[in-house]
Amino acid sequence: MEILFFIIGSFVFGLGLYLIYDHISYVRIAAETRGKIIGFKTSSGSKGSTIYNPVVQSYFGEFTGRYGSSNPSYQIGQEVDVIYVAGKTPRLKSNMPYYAGLFLMVFGGIFCVVFFSIFNFSVWNILYSLGTFMLIAFSFRRMLKSKGIDSLDELKEVVKNANKDTQDATKNIIREPAKIQEVQTKQAKATKIVGPVFTFVGLGVLALGVYLGVERYHFLQEAIPASGTVIDFHESRSDDGYTYYPIVEYSPNGSFDAITFRHDTGSNPPSYSRGEVVEVLHAPDNPNNAIIDKGIFNWAISIFVGLFGILFASAGVGASVSAFRKQRKQINL
Repeated sequence: MEILFFIIGSFVFGLGLYLIYDHISYVRIAAETRGKIIGFKTSSGSKGSTIYNPVVQSYFGEFTGRYGSSNPSYQIGQEVDVIYVAGKTPRLKSNMPYYAGLFLMVFGGIFCVVFFSIFNFSVWNILYSLGTFMLIAFSFRRMLKSKGIDSLDELKEVVKNANKDTQDATKNIIREPAKIQEVQTKQAKATKIVGPVFTFVGLGVLALGVYLGVERYHFLQEAIPASGTVIDFHESRSDDGYTYYPIVEYSPNGSFDAITFRHDTGSNPPSYSRGEVVEVLHAPDNPNNAIIDKGIFNWAISIFVGLFGILFASAGVGASVSAFRKQRKQINL
């Protein structure tokens, strides 16, 4: 269902925006001092991995960094910058919130682009999407009430207590530099492979996105408009269900011959209805090379592929640069 792309995309985009806004607001009024990494608090991550959050000793007391990773980003004994706002938990001075927020915004934006590229703005589809959204919201509300949560303040309190329980359950703090160096050495070997692989795959996907964009540009430069009618749907089955691709019939200008083609984008439920009139763009020398004209969203596939390539390449470059910096720090220490 297309609305799920929009809901997920909007939520992830909003979360990324909030991370950036929250950090900017904190930094703007924070005092700054120096601290020292005294250990790493461990917790369980996805697929059985271990997450290491730095534990910092500073003038404002001991605290645990908000951002952890499976590959410890610091060395025990390393001096770091600390920022602090009265009445709030101190934080490590880091650009990580900006990177994480930007990543989430781009990822959420990709989902929104997919939604707008396949969503047909008709009264029926809008009502259907609103109904789906309200059903999800109602189900979520009923789930909260079943747990005794009747207000936003109560929800915040539950989340706060859950975080506290998580912290209490993960009191294992590694304070031995040798153990952390052992973990970093293992991760560095993996990163040497993963970083370049992600980079090359990302660049390849980005190149594909650019190629699709150039092809679409040349097509749109020469395309001839015409009026067509949706006559049927091609059903494509996958593990997630069926995807319906509209089959359109039209006659090129100045011709009485009917041309039938399948649009290159499908959805579930169908974005069009049988008998619906649509605008068609076709190549002047090949009437079978045609698409439904969706304005700016004619570029959606190339943009989607390109952004995914950028994400993969950025992750690969980031992993490689991070591994290189950690290796230099270990040499300097």
